[in-house]
Amino acid sequence: MSDIRGSIWRKWDLHVHTPDSIVHQYRCPPDTDVWEKYISELESLPEEIKVLGINDYIFIDGYKKVLKYKEQGRLQNIELILPVIELRLNKFGGTRSNFSRINYHIIFSDAINPDVIQSQFLNALTSKYKLSPEHEAISWNGVITRESLADLGKKIKESVPKEQRVHYGDDLIEGFNNLNLNLNEINEILSRSYFTNKYLTAVGKTEWADIKWNNQSIADKKTIINNCDFVFISCPNIEHFHNAKESLTSENVNNRLLDCSDAHRFSDSTDKDRLGKCFTWLKCDSTFDGLRQIRNEFGSRVFIGNTPPKLEHIKKNPTKYIKAIKVQKTHHSKNSGWFNTSIPLNHDLVAVIGNKGNGKSAIADIIGLLGNTKNHSDFSFLTKNKFRQNNLASNFVGEIEWESGLTESKNLNDNPAGHETEKVKYLPQQFIEKLCNVDDEKFEDELKIVIYSHVEEKDRLKEESLNDLIKVKTDKYKKNIDILKMELGAINETIIEQEKLCSTKYKSWLQEQIKSKEEDIIAQEKIKPSEVEKIEANPEAQKQMYEASQKLEELNKTLNSITEEIRDKSKLHKDIEEKFSYVERLEGYIENFKKQYEIFTSSCSKETEFLGFDIKNIISLNINLDDVLKHKEALLIEKEHLNNTLIKDTKGNLITKKAKVEEEINNLQNQLDEPQRKYQIYQKDLLDWQEKYNQFKTKLDELNKTKLSISREVEKELLHLREERTQKVKEVHQNIVSIKSVFEELYKPVQTFISQHSLNDEKFQLNFEVSIQTKGFSDKLLSLINQGIKGPFQGKDEGKKVVEELLETVDFNETQSVINFVNKVVAAISSRDAKEPESVNISSQLTKNTTIMEFYEILFSLNYLQPVYSLKLGDKDLKTLSPGEKGALLLIFYLLVDKDDIPLIIDQPEENLDNQTVFNLLVPCIKEAKNRRQIVIITHNPNLAVVCDAEQIIHANMEKSQGNNIEYLSGSIENSDINKSIIDILEGTTPAFKNRTSKYYISL
Repeated sequence: MSDIRGSIWRKWDLHVHTPDSIVHQYRCPPDTDVWEKYISELESLPEEIKVLGINDYIFIDGYKKVLKYKEQGRLQNIELILPVIELRLNKFGGTRSNFSRINYHIIFSDAINPDVIQSQFLNALTSKYKLSPEHEAISWNGVITRESLADLGKKIKESVPKEQRVHYGDDLIEGFNNLNLNLNEINEILSRSYFTNKYLTAVGKTEWADIKWNNQSIADKKTIINNCDFVFISCPNIEHFHNAKESLTSENVNNRLLDCSDAHRFSDSTDKDRLGKCFTWLKCDSTFDGLRQIRNEFGSRVFIGNTPPKLEHIKKNPTKYIKAIKVQKTHHSKNSGWFNTSIPLNHDLVAVIGNKGNGKSAIADIIGLLGNTKNHSDFSFLTKNKFRQNNLASNFVGEIEWESGLTESKNLNDNPAGHETEKVKYLPQQFIEKLCNVDDEKFEDELKIVIYSHVEEKDRLKEESLNDLIKVKTDKYKKNIDILKMELGAINETIIEQEKLCSTKYKSWLQEQIKSKEEDIIAQEKIKPSEVEKIEANPEAQKQMYEASQKLEELNKTLNSITEEIRDKSKLHKDIEEKFSYVERLEGYIENFKKQYEIFTSSCSKETEFLGFDIKNIISLNINLDDVLKHKEALLIEKEHLNNTLIKDTKGNLITKKAKVEEEINNLQNQLDEPQRKYQIYQKDLLDWQEKYNQFKTKLDELNKTKLSISREVEKELLHLREERTQKVKEVHQNIVSIKSVFEELYKPVQTFISQHSLNDEKFQLNFEVSIQTKGFSDKLLSLINQGIKGPFQGKDEGKKVVEELLETVDFNETQSVINFVNKVVAAISSRDAKEPESVNISSQLTKNTTIMEFYEILFSLNYLQPVYSLKLGDKDLKTLSPGEKGALLLIFYLLVDKDDIPLIIDQPEENLDNQTVFNLLVPCIKEAKNRRQIVIITHNPNLAVVCDAEQIIHANMEKSQGNNIEYLSGSIENSDINKSIIDILEGTTPAFKNRTSKYYISL
């Protein structure tokens, strides 16, 4: 029986004997009709058994009786009954005391009338039978009837000593057991036109195995089994079957093994050869042509066991399989054409074929619409310039029925709402082309959707996409890197400042300053005021001069005191200003830290809300600024007091006091006589000279101290700072490695899946890895360097080559290798003058507006390093693939890699792919994918459906003369009408089918 659903799983038992078989054990009480019980038991077989091969030795009487019952309306549960003739070959196995004859089965098509089998095959065999060698002398007329066989058995028994006759059985059975046939003679009869493409053969595995492997038998042993279509066995359990199949495989012979009941007994027997004991499931039409298709696709269409895994999956996931789609007119529709159809869908591979413009893509778009596809904007049929033009689509309603029994419907003029769950994955041809030709980022995002399907639900942290999950899992490492970069910036600033002190230019300047101060001191010493002796005034003026002199001495002392106080207050003011700046910086740090804490607690809100506690109970921040504010207030008061003391207090500030004292001294000096005045001027000049001399000495001491600190402390501090910087760079890289580890963790399931998949062989290679790579480093670095001056990176091409050579030596996945690389870059660019600090040399190589800080930021921040996943198809990287290769990769991902098991609809998967890619990549993936999900492909080329062994073919045909009425013919490849449709569409490619005649048995 051909099924419009195409090839589906059913149990087939092709070796069932009847009560008319020469050998059987169907025992009944005398008053019981054995045939009635037999038929009743066949009607009570497990519901999955749909096909029976009625087996008889030599005769076909049992098959005829079963057919008669079927014609009378019995056996409604059985869809197909095939006649099977069992013969004994003239090849023997076993031992001398226990011979076994090879059983050979001819499975005939039900299309052959039983009388034809009798007249053209069984009767033709009559003259071909040979007696067993030990009984060749017995006279026998060679006409095969039950009576003649019984007569032969009687003669055989009479030919042996009486004492041996107890070892012999019934006359009929003994006669049958001693008739043997030559395989060549059987094949000669089967070659007649009556049986062309209407029979298949099978050999009994157990008896065949009894033939020894020796020089005399090896050729016959291999020929018998390898020339058969199938091998029959009756196993007590599934393990026994797999052991038997493994033995055939290991012996490198035909292993198309089928388990059959070999029933000789009723179902209540404990013997394995009983009705209903069968483990064989076949996926095909319940027709003889379906069995022939099994011969051609044995590996994928046969299952031995309790239930095929696909049926188990459907049973457990009924919402993932479409049972049928229906398209009908709405109640108000007046349209006479287009759709009025209901199509049950196969659960494996459905291929929609037909000539262009005949309604193939209509099915895909309608299923996509009913399955709430997110890609509805890429429909090719349900569009405003096609079926939705002039509101035509509003006249039709589509309905989808799931295996769960749920049905859903939509008007064909509507689109899925954004909130609806996507129940099918639809890949329209336009969608694939856009991804592969236009947008690399969206193409990668589409791959990530599939990759995300391999991340366990428990590991997804409720995130909706791979990108979101990566962001969540890497966020802490990125924040660590941000903090480390800030610390690196501070370290680099200090290094630059310190290195300036070590530069030749600064040292020269410092030496010049020291020399200048030394010269100033020498010059100052030379201009020291000449001593003026104090001369007593004449008696008449003595008293007046004395008083003025005394006053001047007091004023000079006051002036010295005020000068010293001004100097001390000024120094104190400077110290207070410095302290105040530190306080303000500290306040800034505290405020920044507070903001960071707030950002941190905010970033943890999702996790803490989910876990049900407050992060501030885990990490609390207590900021007490009392001491800081008190200190700041004290500094402000002291600063204000000093300002008042030095400048602001107009009545009594030190500057004003000093000026007044100097003015008084000047007035008094004018009252003195000449000697006294000169002496007082001398005293004043000496004081001024001493003050300036002390300033020179102090500055010289400071300069010498700075010079000494550069040689003793700065270089030591620089060594420490560089070590600290190296450590920070290590920490940055380790955080990048941690981000890489997140990628590896999330990509590992799909990476493992790909590497272990059976299809990932020499022809089909997907290679997948995560690594740390550079991005834009060469261009960024060289953009800062003046390549027009002499240096290691001089010249545009030469400089780029130097950078590339440096990059080639680095393994950016290893921290120490990255540190070595950074040091090499610094060494390369700063090696012009070994006497100078690195920053000085580097600065001399940079472009005019580039600072050394910018250079350090690019190099040491490692912003140019990022973890990336590398996906290759064969030896080609993802970004180098052509649009066609990208399309192939996308299809491979959805067919092979995607763990989602909702129905997958693909419109023209072979489009833009060359034949080799279709054969090597696409076909194996489709055949693999249909084992775990429902697949619907729309194709212009029926060859794709054929080589993928589609379980259901839907032939779309539009009758334009009848209002564009679209009809869909559905069935299996083995269905003769479907076969004809395939050939009709292929048109001129019939020669391509000739080499597949044995598989598709089409009259060409």
